Amino acid sequence: MIVTGIVAGATFSLVSDYSSAAILANAEAAAARAETAQEAAEAAAAGIHLPAGAPNRMLVNDSAGTNRERQSVGEVANLLNLDRSIVSFGASGDGKTLDDAAVRAALATGKVLDGRGLTYKVSARPPSFKNIRNAAFKVGSVLHPSRDFLRTDTAKITNGLQYGAWAQDKAYKIGDQLRVWVNEKQSHGDGTSRIALYFSDDGGSSWSFGEYLAMKASGDTLWSAGFDGVAEYLFVRVPVYTTENPKGNDVPPYNYQLWKRILGVGAAQDYNAPWTKINVTFPTIPGWTGQGTQPVMVHSFSKGHDDSIVVGASYQEGAAVLRSADGGVTWTAHILAAGNTFEEPTVRYVPSLGIYCGFMRFGGSGNPRWWISEDNFATPAQWWTAPPGFFGPAPLASSTVSFDVDPNGNFHAVTAYRNGVVEGVRTDDRTTTFYLTGPVVPGSIWTNPPTKLFALGQMQRREHDGASALGQGSVIATSGKVHLFYGMEGRTGVRGGLGAGNRVTDIFQTVVFLDDKGSLFDERTELAANRGSFSPLRKVSGIDAWAIPNTDARNWGPIILSGRTNHFRNLQTMTLLSGTLTLSGTRSGLYIIDTEGSAAGDNLSSIVDPDAVDGDIITMATSTGARDVTVKHSIGNILCGSDKVLDGAADKITLMYFGGNWHMVSFADNGD
Repeated sequence: MIVTGIVAGATFSLVSDYSSAAILANAEAAAARAETAQEAAEAAAAGIHLPAGAPNRMLVNDSAGTNRERQSVGEVANLLNLDRSIVSFGASGDGKTLDDAAVRAALATGKVLDGRGLTYKVSARPPSFKNIRNAAFKVGSVLHPSRDFLRTDTAKITNGLQYGAWAQDKAYKIGDQLRVWVNEKQSHGDGTSRIALYFSDDGGSSWSFGEYLAMKASGDTLWSAGFDGVAEYLFVRVPVYTTENPKGNDVPPYNYQLWKRILGVGAAQDYNAPWTKINVTFPTIPGWTGQGTQPVMVHSFSKGHDDSIVVGASYQEGAAVLRSADGGVTWTAHILAAGNTFEEPTVRYVPSLGIYCGFMRFGGSGNPRWWISEDNFATPAQWWTAPPGFFGPAPLASSTVSFDVDPNGNFHAVTAYRNGVVEGVRTDDRTTTFYLTGPVVPGSIWTNPPTKLFALGQMQRREHDGASALGQGSVIATSGKVHLFYGMEGRTGVRGGLGAGNRVTDIFQTVVFLDDKGSLFDERTELAANRGSFSPLRKVSGIDAWAIPNTDARNWGPIILSGRTNHFRNLQTMTLLSGTLTLSGTRSGLYIIDTEGSAAGDNLSSIVDPDAVDGDIITMATSTGARDVTVKHSIGNILCGSDKVLDGAADKITLMYFGGNWHMVSFADNGD
């Protein structure tokens, strides 16, 4: 039995192993007296009126004995680190209620703050995120996230010390490979460029140079690229080449070419298959002839309904979607909107919703538009302009919005201000980049609550006189992560001449992770750090030289780079046909001419090599002395002073390409 009571303010406990009538009686009597005292106290207190006062919550620490140390809620919260949460300062974190006062109070502590993954509506973004974890701050429509609120990874994927830019609407996925096409120049105003491919085979972790579409710089520029599951498509804008414009500088009126190749599938897939090229004539839209009858720009690419393909077209007088049901040979135009502020439309077809959708940039002083067609363009498309203030105090004028749609029907877009931090100020060196995402809906995305607009940060803007390369991007979306590609200007300088290469622009990639598989590594939702070397140079033991791997076919060695000139031999023996030697796609330095079998009766008058550039040097010999091969002077495009006879395998002739002809450098008659 245990009996507990209070006597004169002190507690006592009686513990007994035996039942005792006396103890029970004493306990019952004590209980009765306590009840009587309680009733008397309550009756006395009823007549006493105490002044109102604020309640004082406290904890009592008995370790100080009868003095009893008292601690306030704030003191205890500090000891328990409870004031590390923004919510503990009274913030709602619902993204709707203004939390300015609570956020200011939290930041004033100078402590590391936990946002609990919530969104806090404020009048201005915090000046520093150094002490902020897992929080986003909403200013108007724009979310400013901490690094762990929106998990991302940003890297530069080109490093060419040149003006490599305009990745706009030229990125897509082939199998597991990611591809991004760019135009390489010396500056924004350079009239000629090269079309170049970069690719990744490891989910975007590392990038390699793929190929030049053509080796010579020209006025040809790539504006749209895509893959329909079978074929790869490139839409090249071609200027008019004239005597006054021999290089084809990028000036209107324009024509277009479609470069197309079938890649195959699975183990038969050839990522470097040859291209076929056709001239494309897009529809002439009545009244739209400001830059000739063809579009000023062709943007974006998507597979459409009924196995068609579609691209966006920007005419001077409006925007349209162009659709082809025969692989790009013939086209039908569907007008999106008329007017010179409707420019550079992007397009995607979402088969699960039966919706065509995209963005149009506002070519002037307004925000971009979102457009949709729910009936395959049977009726005019609908469009909505982003409301004033959506991106910030100034409109997102003349900025493109490139996007992709993931397998779940959500759009993911990248865009940026063309001007700087003080948006609209032409001389600013930095500009805000945005990531826009939400579900594709048959209506306006701008007012749809699930739509989210994140400010990713600031991009370098160095070319104040023309920011065309800035922010122009592409998007590849998967179910686990989104790849945003955009140009960033690294430095400016003089244009052309001996100072060529002063201006530098590169392509950057921001990966937004949509999921986490919870493992140490899963390429669907992660990026692997790349610690390998990108250099193609290799060392060979015992040789004071560098080597570039080429092929191991027939045991031929690599290309050797050293103080000694090395003419790498073409692996196949070449056959003359009607006096012509065709070297297309070979790019070797030493060629052996076949003199056996069906090749035993021809001489050499011309060399066909569309990839030859001024200064190329080749050396030729015959495979055997079975017959003589005469190199004919000035019959075709070979200039060698007089005919030269290769009458034995030891004879050699060396030629240099210049101005469309092959000029003899040397000839060695080394005997039969």
